Formats: sequence, C-alpha cells, structure tokens
Amino acid sequence: MKSYLRVRCNKAYLANIRDFVRSRLDELDVHGKTSDQIVLAVDEACANCMIHQHQCDNYSTIEVAIFRENGTLYAEIKDSGKAFPIHTYRPKNLEEIVKLRAKGGLGINLIHRIMDEIKIEETPDYSIYIFGKKLPNSASGIDQT
Repeated sequence: MKSYLRVRCNKAYLANIRDFVRSRLDELDVHGKTSDQIVLAVDEACANCMIHQHQCDNYSTIEVAIFRENGTLYAEIKDSGKAFPIHTYRPKNLEEIVKLRAKGGLGINLIHRIMDEIKIEETPDYSIYIFGKKLPNSASGIDQT
C-alpha cells in the first residue's frame, strides 16, 4: 500500500517530509542505516525540486509516496515542474567538488550512491522521480544496521 504526503514547495516543509518518510519506513520495518539513507535521499531530491524547479514559490506542491514492493523499497516524488534528468546525470567526483569548492552537486551525488534504482516517468502535466532501494534479504525485512 502506498502512503502519500503532499506539501507546498517551501523548504519549511522538508522537516514534514523527513518525518513522513521516517514514519513510513518504520511501518515497513526498514530501520537503521538503510532508513537514514533513504530519508536523506528523499530529502535531497525534494529540496532540489522545491529550489530548482519551483524557486520555493509556495503555490506549487510536490507529493511523496513511500511503498515496498517485493524486496525493494520505493520512494516516488511527483512534481508538476519540468523533470531534471537525474536518472542520466553522472555525479561529479566528490574529491573534485571539494577541491574546487563547487556549489551544488552533492545532493545528486548522495542520491546516486544511496539508491539502487533511479527512474523518471513524465507526462505532459507532471513528472515522477522513482527511487528504489533493495532491502536486505531476511524473512521479516528488518535491517538491523
């Protein structure tokens, strides 16, 4: 079953998104390091949508869905803005970012390192970023790390 949260494109709502994701992951028996990483990846993606797609206009919204399918945890971010091609973007080398003190690029780099699957579905009205994280093999699906 998918659970959804819709928020305005204002950075003040990022805490609500993190709380929602964390709560939903608890319900799905995803804990520890895996939970923390997924919360971080979703937070970074939502912040990017709010800041870069919508310029924090507070009139647009994004919707976050969290669900589990077979052995994979999925996070979907539905956005009415034009999709950033995160699925084809090649993250910058972390050492190069630090060396050049470059602004930006760390969030997408983190998302690529954390998530096992990154896709985008686009329609004329909205885009959906789909992030998949394979969960550890266990009978209960609980990650104790």
